[in-house]
Amino acid sequence: MKSLIHFVRPSHDFLPKYETATKIQIDNSLDLGWKPQDLILATNFPYEYRGVKSLIVSDNTYCDFDFTVTLINVIVELFDRKLIRKGEIYWYHDSDVFEAHKITEAELDLGEADIAMAYKYPKPKYDLGSMFFKSSAGDIFKAIQKIAYKHKVYEEDTFMALYTNNLLWATEGEVPARTKFIPLDFPGMENMHKRVKQLNVSYNFWEEILGEAYKIAIKPIKLPHIHYAYDRILDSFMYGKNNQKTVLMPERLIKIFHKHGINGVRRKKMKNLMVYTNPEKNFFDKMEELVKRQIDNSLKLGWKKKNIVLVTNFPYEYKEVKAMQMDNLVQAPVASAIFQLINQRLVKEAELWWYHDLDVFQLHPMDSSQIDLVDTVAGFTKIGPYKFDMGSFFFRTDSDKLFEWMRNRAYRLRSDEATALESLAAVNYRNINELYKILKLDKMFTHQ
Repeated sequence: MKSLIHFVRPSHDFLPKYETATKIQIDNSLDLGWKPQDLILATNFPYEYRGVKSLIVSDNTYCDFDFTVTLINVIVELFDRKLIRKGEIYWYHDSDVFEAHKITEAELDLGEADIAMAYKYPKPKYDLGSMFFKSSAGDIFKAIQKIAYKHKVYEEDTFMALYTNNLLWATEGEVPARTKFIPLDFPGMENMHKRVKQLNVSYNFWEEILGEAYKIAIKPIKLPHIHYAYDRILDSFMYGKNNQKTVLMPERLIKIFHKHGINGVRRKKMKNLMVYTNPEKNFFDKMEELVKRQIDNSLKLGWKKKNIVLVTNFPYEYKEVKAMQMDNLVQAPVASAIFQLINQRLVKEAELWWYHDLDVFQLHPMDSSQIDLVDTVAGFTKIGPYKFDMGSFFFRTDSDKLFEWMRNRAYRLRSDEATALESLAAVNYRNINELYKILKLDKMFTHQ
């Protein structure tokens, strides 16, 4: 078997995190007994690490309308150069899909299939981030390439188009105004269901599928898909901070990550967020007094001024805590403000943000170890079995979708954030209930 990863960039060099990932990949493969000659690193620039030299591919393999199609171009070029040989199985994998435990051809058991991969569970959609293929799969990759360039569709949608004989075509930008299905009748693709073998989710195990998918996954997890630049994901895989309370990487692989400085951040930096808006663009009644009391209380409890974030729609400053001004916060002001903060990249990795109303006061010093979000993106409390308490909650950087949905639902219902979240949770909109955790924080705060 051959292992194939790639990195192609117009500037002919690595982005730092991808070079680190490449080194981890090579160290890991050699540690598992792979021979250097069986590791294919396809790049459009010279590179060498531990005896593994890059296989130079052309600049034309880079896809400028969608970088994911680049991998298809690389594979097609390898076919055209007759570097994909009959009798071999090739394992293509993204640079963040790691072989946790040795994979053998026997366990894959491709049989008559030309290509094998796992579903992106729970979606009925194949994930090309990890796939095993034979030389007989060449026409499949060439068909993906042809359709992708014709309709400007990324590689997984294009593959599913071939597989289902329909193409979901995004017509306008990343968030298309409309989509439509284009029927396909691509010659030679009539028996795709026989040519593709579905593998267990263990062979491409995403951080997003730790719920039901973990129950059906082959244990131990064979190929964890670790976007390790994301603090929450590294916590989940490396330290078992997930809903299974299970470390998903072998100690052997963890040591290789540590060797390259990828350790995760166990104690997160905390931020203290308050939001106040008023159409008159000033404080109403005694609200300014509350803000001052909040800032005084936070400073007394050890918060640094730079970690106290006050969002208003008018200028304000108290004890060197300067308000961040935002407009368009009339409906769902808290969800809207948080969504903007995340989109402006002001909420960083390895940070835990605490939002609280102006009348919710912290009673004791706290640090992130007291707030266990596990592998979720936010933590809320509830008032009774159904109603959410939005007066005090925690969130981190990858909670943008949650607050975007909350904001949009509040706009639609003309409601507050709590009602919007209750509405979303009631129907489990886009599996939203998997994104947050219910916390118990009774002894940490008080309403005044």
